[in-house]
Amino acid sequence: MTYFRSLLASASLALAVTTPAFADDSSVTEAASEQKVKLDLANQILAISYPEETREPMFRAVAEQMEAQMLQSLREQLQDDEALAIIEAWQQETLAETNAVLKQAIPDLMDSWAMSFSKIYTEQELRDILAFVSTDSGQSFMLKSTQVVSHPDFAAANQRYIDKTLAIVMDRMPDLMNSIVEYRAATSEN
Repeated sequence: MTYFRSLLASASLALAVTTPAFADDSSVTEAASEQKVKLDLANQILAISYPEETREPMFRAVAEQMEAQMLQSLREQLQDDEALAIIEAWQQETLAETNAVLKQAIPDLMDSWAMSFSKIYTEQELRDILAFVSTDSGQSFMLKSTQVVSHPDFAAANQRYIDKTLAIVMDRMPDLMNSIVEYRAATSEN
């Protein structure tokens, strides 16, 4: 968060330095101050909604659910147990690495999430959201909102979506591979 506050302060300073003389310096300062207030509110919302100890399990659970649904769809598309076993083994081999990347990415994701909130919502909306997430029901809503992706109702609908889109991708994959082969052949001749 300190990085973003420094970035915000630097951007505000740069804007103030490059703004034509006829601009009102107080409006630039006021805008930077308003953005700081909104960013602080956004950070409070996220701190309450997703306490630090819940973040990694939350992101990991969403990723695992999406991977499971993708593997389920691949099972149906490939209809080849040996090919699927290769994919599953590869997925397990890369899991530790991808989990490490996720763990390192969480601070940046959270900072970016707060920055996005501060730019999307008005100050009053952020205050209202903060008031809501400060309640027991609000905290429960936010913490459970990521569980929606693994709830059987949503998971079934999402599985249908993934199945259909993966079917299109798998059907079109030979066209992509042929285009790449043609491109490489054309460029290697030059």
